[in-house]
Amino acid sequence: MNLDFLNEFKLKNKDLNEKLEFLIPDFLVKKAITIIYANGGSGKSYLSAAISKTLCKDARVKSIVYVDMDNPLNVLNERGFGELILNESKFTYIHRSSLKTSAYELLEMIEGKGVAGSYEGVLFVLDSLRNFADIDNDTKMMSLMSLLMNLRECGATIMALHHSTKDGRAFKGSNHIRNSSDCMYFLQKVANLEQGFEVLLSVQKERAGIKDQAFFINTKTLNIKNTDLQNAKISDKEEAFIDKVLKLLNEKSLSTSEILSALDVSRSDNFSRNTLEKFKGVFWESELGGENGRTFVWKSLKADNKDSNDKELSLFGDEL
Repeated sequence: MNLDFLNEFKLKNKDLNEKLEFLIPDFLVKKAITIIYANGGSGKSYLSAAISKTLCKDARVKSIVYVDMDNPLNVLNERGFGELILNESKFTYIHRSSLKTSAYELLEMIEGKGVAGSYEGVLFVLDSLRNFADIDNDTKMMSLMSLLMNLRECGATIMALHHSTKDGRAFKGSNHIRNSSDCMYFLQKVANLEQGFEVLLSVQKERAGIKDQAFFINTKTLNIKNTDLQNAKISDKEEAFIDKVLKLLNEKSLSTSEILSALDVSRSDNFSRNTLEKFKGVFWESELGGENGRTFVWKSLKADNKDSNDKELSLFGDEL
């Protein structure tokens, strides 16, 4: 049998010259399928909108296509998306209210017009995955993920939002979602602040050296910045301890012994002492003081930390 016709499709050495590239350092890989899943109300849409707005300033990104099949128009209006992002020249926002076809058929149309390299520099955002196909149907999810893989091979970067199960940690639906994606994060909202909120993204699958991330999203501006990862990973026990200590320190500075006594814990309690040291410089600081000026006392820094969230935010600092 003559198989010479296959030479047209044969992989060549030059095809393997592409280098790994991040659109967002250690987080969003160019020409990859990234899934971000979370419980409802965790901030997925705010995160994707903030990322989109930031990447509109990136010269490597030619176009951002945001397909929103999840959020009603009144919610978008309440969030101020019209002024905050819709006027960006690189940004195309497609909403289910204006579609004359299904979301899946829209992706088929986009994929049908794609050839190798035609979507180079394009970011597609899908909000959310369950609105594009039956997530519990293996056959339909395999078809959807195959479409996304074809878009990826045409040069596209894909970020798809998805929902978690009721217990929170696992993603809903077919395993094809995980098997056919390149990177996957579980998103948690860890703090509500005056200007916005903080989220923690924990890596669940990686093919490109991605890392856990913590971001602050300013809901007034859709600006975004990295925040302290250690702070975002505070355990429930640590959070309860921090709250109690801050209430004490907001009244006055205290020594370690005074804090432990007020909390009614032993002076030798390792958890309390270690937690004080762990979050030194984050929530509180120690300095020489006391009656003799030779005792280390703790004072709260929480007010200073809150003030920093009022500044204009950028994921890349001064690079953009």
